[in-house]
Amino acid sequence: MKQLLSLILIFSILSSCDGKKSDKTISEFKPKTELKAETESEQKKELEAIQSKIKKDTINNYWALVLDTISSKREFKISDLKHTLELKTYSLNDSSIVRNLAQNGEQAYLDHSHKMVTDFKLLTDSIVDKKQIDRTDFKESLIPEFYAECNLFSTEIDSILGNTIYLTSDLNVPDTGNQWKVWYSIEIIDKDIGNLKIKETEYVGD
Repeated sequence: MKQLLSLILIFSILSSCDGKKSDKTISEFKPKTELKAETESEQKKELEAIQSKIKKDTINNYWALVLDTISSKREFKISDLKHTLELKTYSLNDSSIVRNLAQNGEQAYLDHSHKMVTDFKLLTDSIVDKKQIDRTDFKESLIPEFYAECNLFSTEIDSILGNTIYLTSDLNVPDTGNQWKVWYSIEIIDKDIGNLKIKETEYVGD
């Protein structure tokens, strides 16, 4: 009888030890998929925190809309046929030119200004042809560093000889003295405004 009780007691102790060992195994060792999910979640939270900090640390300056419109008009003849050329330079409301004015690791400072464009309008009798130019028309003629930040400043008619119109446009980096002048021509072909032909570019400063 005593031997039987002893066996029952030993069996109970062994069972208790196995149960604790099993509990420990389940609670302390998680599947790899769960660990991976937790790691990805933590990384996502860290990334969101960094992005949030960047947004808070960035200062955005938006230029006011340029309401002034510069217009000019010139009449001329091609083969005794009267033509009227009208130019209008104005600002779009797009804040599309963005410059980062921060220096030496300072807080990000983004300067947003509006793209300037010039509309060409050619009237011949009752026929009207239109063309719009902006800084992208001069991209291949400007140095990349200047082009990345510049804007169209003004457009003027220099002269008209036969069916060729000679013009100049000034481009500059907003709020700086970094300015270039571009000389180019446009031909009138069958009462239509042709493509720009760049003649020369020059740095003119202020």
